[in-house]
Amino acid sequence: MPHFIVNALTVLRCTAIVWATLTLSGCSPQPPQPPPTPQVSESTAQTTQSVKHEVVTNSLGMKLVRIPAGEFDMGSAAGDPGILEDELPRHKVRITRSFFMGMHEVTQGEFAAVMQTNPSSFQKGRLLPATETVDPARLPVDGITWHQAVEFCRKLSDTKAEQESGRVYRLPTEAEWEYACRAGTTTTFHFGDTLSSTQANFNGAYPFGSAEQGPFLNRTQIVGSYAPNAFGLHDMHGNLFEWCADRLDRRYYHSSPTDDPPGPEGGRYRVIRGGDWYSDARDCRSAFRYSDVPEGTFYALGFRVVCDVVDRSASPTKAVAKQTVKQPSTTKSVAPIPSGPTPAPTSGEEWPRWRGLRGDGTWNGPKLATPWPKQGLSPAWTRELGGGYGGVSVAAGRVYVMDRQREPQSIERVLCFEGVTGKPLWTHHYPVDYQGVAYDNGPRCTPTVHSNRVYTLGAVGHLTCLDAASGEVYWSKNLAKDRAARIPLWGLSASPLIFEQLVIVHAGLEPDGCYAAFDLITGEERWHSLPEAAGYATPILIERNGSTELVGWTPNHVRGLKPKTGELLWSIPFEVNYGTAIADPIFHDGLVLVSSYYDGTKAIRLGATPGEADVAWEDRRNLRALMAQPLYRDGHVYLIDKRHGLTCLELKTGKKLWDDQNQLTPKGRNPQATLVWLNAEDRAIVLNSDGDLILARFNPQGPAEEARANIIDQTWAHPAYAGNCVYARSDTKLVCVVLP
Repeated sequence: MPHFIVNALTVLRCTAIVWATLTLSGCSPQPPQPPPTPQVSESTAQTTQSVKHEVVTNSLGMKLVRIPAGEFDMGSAAGDPGILEDELPRHKVRITRSFFMGMHEVTQGEFAAVMQTNPSSFQKGRLLPATETVDPARLPVDGITWHQAVEFCRKLSDTKAEQESGRVYRLPTEAEWEYACRAGTTTTFHFGDTLSSTQANFNGAYPFGSAEQGPFLNRTQIVGSYAPNAFGLHDMHGNLFEWCADRLDRRYYHSSPTDDPPGPEGGRYRVIRGGDWYSDARDCRSAFRYSDVPEGTFYALGFRVVCDVVDRSASPTKAVAKQTVKQPSTTKSVAPIPSGPTPAPTSGEEWPRWRGLRGDGTWNGPKLATPWPKQGLSPAWTRELGGGYGGVSVAAGRVYVMDRQREPQSIERVLCFEGVTGKPLWTHHYPVDYQGVAYDNGPRCTPTVHSNRVYTLGAVGHLTCLDAASGEVYWSKNLAKDRAARIPLWGLSASPLIFEQLVIVHAGLEPDGCYAAFDLITGEERWHSLPEAAGYATPILIERNGSTELVGWTPNHVRGLKPKTGELLWSIPFEVNYGTAIADPIFHDGLVLVSSYYDGTKAIRLGATPGEADVAWEDRRNLRALMAQPLYRDGHVYLIDKRHGLTCLELKTGKKLWDDQNQLTPKGRNPQATLVWLNAEDRAIVLNSDGDLILARFNPQGPAEEARANIIDQTWAHPAYAGNCVYARSDTKLVCVVLP
């Protein structure tokens, strides 16, 4: 019998445990308390197991359970249901020393007591207000970055009471987390091979195995609301994803050491484990691996602590020192000296707007060579830039981009550079207040260049028309102040769209101004339409039966309008969680397709008459995109699915043909890559979230990567392809790189 089983049985199944008196100051063993009943229904009430555990309560009131040393099989076995490639191979791991682990996820009350702040979405007055019967202090803290979780551990470790007790806190390693979650089991979950939402807090519409569908609570629950595992730990499946100490490497299991694996030495992303309140059960499995950038914040992401008992006289912070080393910061001061080949502006099309000349992610550029140079691709020029997710535009040899500066005051800027040399040409700025905007680093929209004017929309409603050559202001509007625009959680993100003599924006004006149109020359409002809040997707213009239609996706509907007047032509309901209508619609072969992070993909068939529209098919589980704009070619769609990465499907039927197991862009909670067709073939050029520029082929047989080079640091922003260059931006810089 493996010694893990022997150790676990010794601790967990002995019926006559003698509770030793702990010698640690302030620690008194306490039996586990029965978990409170979830605030849902009687059917979710659970009873705790009749096994005693060594539990200590620290100076903050946190309960910590001793996890014994032992051995287990980490990962999934080939053929296990629901497995993904990065869970293989299953391999032997030994945890050589016992440790204490939080019985629950860190709560809002505990976090606030140490950090004097509470960033959680699930508190009164935030994302979903707590009901009067729920004490937010007992809800798990959410919206925590990896760095904040590490800082909490450091500050708690440095309190006088914890120092005197010899307790040092840290995040669990990924191996410790899975070992503690399994608690001696080899099944899919510590509950067994099925999971129902009466056992854990996840999206009960998608249980696992033979379990029946159950409730979807759509929010966190009080810690301890569900039955613990054999180690006495609650909510290891669902409620919140939990930060681990390790970096993520998809192939780490192939070379992982057996004893106390620390995780890979390199890599930007940090592991998160356990699933959350909106996950399918398959993503709450003991072996499921996910990740996020350490700066990432999310209302389904929290943490629990591990506690080691150490001799504080030697090194008070030794146990947390490794975790407190932050990722190398990106240099903010960048040299403008050209180091790469010279740009040739006439080699390929320009990029005057979001998604290129035609607004559909296609670019007629030069034929690119393969392979690319081993030394990578050097920038022709680099310029310093502030934060922002907005894309880049290029027209008439000039480059346009927006950013945010925080000091000496908070402002948004529109910047213009010369395309060949990077020489700054002009800047326009205005003050902004980002209060209430999540991911508040800067503007989201791409400048739109038309007839020697540039139109921009800021994150909090500043609509501006500028001279493209000089930056002179022709007209500007503060849509939040002047038209009561309702700014969504992640800020206004839909780029300005030009139709004839109108600029159309998706800005949620009041009243009845979900979409609105303004005169290109004067800025006078020409029409507004629909009583809905703004989503994040830029509307598109389509041609149907000789007429032009505006197709837009809001948080509640997919709609067609007359672009001249805003008159509604057709409407299909599609309510998406938290308003995450992000990626633009696409229209091909008579079908409009939209895809949502939470609620899947819907295809809408447009008929012969302007008002004729119905649902052709939908897939709410296997096709779930986020920010990346889907591509279409020859009857097939290519999108970035939040779970599987690059995915190919048949547009006519929704049939999934393949996915790339997250090879194109890093696997994580928010996978992102910008996809662009290169000329009239199956070749695509991609910029992923790590700043890797990739040349690949996409077709129904599968993807094939041809070349890859890192050109910039982490980015979610869409680059511009113009001439023979790619112009890419991050939160710190703008680069021009000549394509090989």
